[in-house]
Amino acid sequence: MTIAVLDGDTFDDLAMLLVFALEGSTVTGAGLIATTAAEPRPRAYGWTVRDGWLHPMDTANVQAAVIPCPGSSAVDREVYPAPVLIKPSGMDEESDRG
Repeated sequence: MTIAVLDGDTFDDLAMLLVFALEGSTVTGAGLIATTAAEPRPRAYGWTVRDGWLHPMDTANVQAAVIPCPGSSAVDREVYPAPVLIKPSGMDEESDRG
């Protein structure tokens, strides 16, 4: 079994990119592909950023994003529909939280 864990710097980079994409003033389109390293069948899920939140990506688009390049040693991943992520309340601009 292979377990991949993000180190602190990589996690911070990922968090920064998510905040940048979700903030919405400069990003008009973005995507997030999450993959597992679990063998024998690694999985992939994808979300697009729209309206300041993550929405499940069409599985055909995720499949196109994770297909290994010809001749590469990359692992072929099974693609599954991403779960719907509920936007927490209080995250919109009208929120009275500062």
